[in-house]
Amino acid sequence: MGGVGRRSYPTVKSLIGLYGGSFDPVHNGHVATAAELLARLPFREIRLLPAARSPLKGRGLADHHRVAMLQLALRPYAGLSVDDRELHRPPPSFTIDTLHEVRREMGRATPLAFIMGMDSFLTLPQWKDWQQLTDCAHLIVINRPDHRAVFTPDLANWLKKHRITDAESLESRPFGGVLLVETASHDIASRVIRAAIRSGQSTSGWLDPTVRDYIDTHRLYTGAAEPQ
Repeated sequence: MGGVGRRSYPTVKSLIGLYGGSFDPVHNGHVATAAELLARLPFREIRLLPAARSPLKGRGLADHHRVAMLQLALRPYAGLSVDDRELHRPPPSFTIDTLHEVRREMGRATPLAFIMGMDSFLTLPQWKDWQQLTDCAHLIVINRPDHRAVFTPDLANWLKKHRITDAESLESRPFGGVLLVETASHDIASRVIRAAIRSGQSTSGWLDPTVRDYIDTHRLYTGAAEPQ
C-alpha cells in the first residue's frame, strides 16, 4: 500500500493536527510518531487529544493523570500540545462532535487534520457519522511499513473518493482528504507497559523518565492505590 514519501515540506505551515488516543499511559511511540508527522508534513502544531473513556471499559485511570503524563512527555517538543476537551464533555463523546467544535472555533478556512492509526481507520464505518468526518477535517491515517490493510467494500469505496497522495493538498484546502502515511514502527503498546508496571518489570525505552517518575509517585497501574 502506498503512502506519502519521506519528504520534508519547509513551507510556511498552517495545518492544525488533532491526534486522538487513550494515552494510558502516553509512551515514546506516541510522541515519536507525533514528532515525525510534525517534521514531515505541513503542520503548524499537533494537539494530542486524550479520548473520553468508553463506559463499556469500566473504571480506569482518572483522566487528570493521563493529561498530566501527556504534558510531561510533550514538554520538550515545540509544536506538540495537549487538548483535553473530550474529557470535559458529557458522555458519550464522539469524534465528529469534537471536529465540529474545533471547526467552529477556527473557522472554515484553516486546514485541520485528524490523525488516527490504521487499526482505528478500519473500524471507521462503526463511528457516528463517519462519512461526514471529512466535511470538517482531513484524515491522516498512520500505517506501518510491514502492515497491509484490508478495507471493507464500503470503506474502500469511500476512501477512493477522498484519498489524496500529496501533502500539499492538506494545506491547499481546509478539509476533505484522506492521506495514508507510513511512519517508523514503534513496537510499544500501553497495555504491555501497564502489565510490566504491575509485575515490577523495567519500562526503560518505553516511557519518558518524567512520565515513569509520575507513575511511581502516584502508584499508578500497580493496584496499590485508587485510580483517582
